Amino acid sequence: MTVIIELLPVALWIIAVVMAANIIGITVLRGRLFIPRSRRGPVNPVSWTMVMAHVASFVMAIVPFPVYALMAYTMDDDVRAFYERYALFGAIVVIVLVMSEIAAMYVQARHAMETEMDRRLGKAVRPQL
Repeated sequence: MTVIIELLPVALWIIAVVMAANIIGITVLRGRLFIPRSRRGPVNPVSWTMVMAHVASFVMAIVPFPVYALMAYTMDDDVRAFYERYALFGAIVVIVLVMSEIAAMYVQARHAMETEMDRRLGKAVRPQL
């Protein structure tokens, strides 16, 4: 049981990192982030599912730290030293990933806005027959 308690914060952190990486990847693909506008097809706005996944990712990014704080007294001294040594690194990685999610969603939303503008302007310029 002690091994499970000792591994729980790092397992939760890994889940948060994987969630964030998946959200970034999906947003990059759906938003066609690295395709120039001249070759980019239509882009849909960021879905509410992705927004909720981002919120869940943010919560999962925070959870490992209080879990460690609550369970630290039951852990071995070496394990506690490991967590305390790498806590700042883990926090920085998670913060960068969550901020990258926000940036990717912003760019997707901007591309979707450009798609909508092109669609509306195309209707306005089209000659009446």
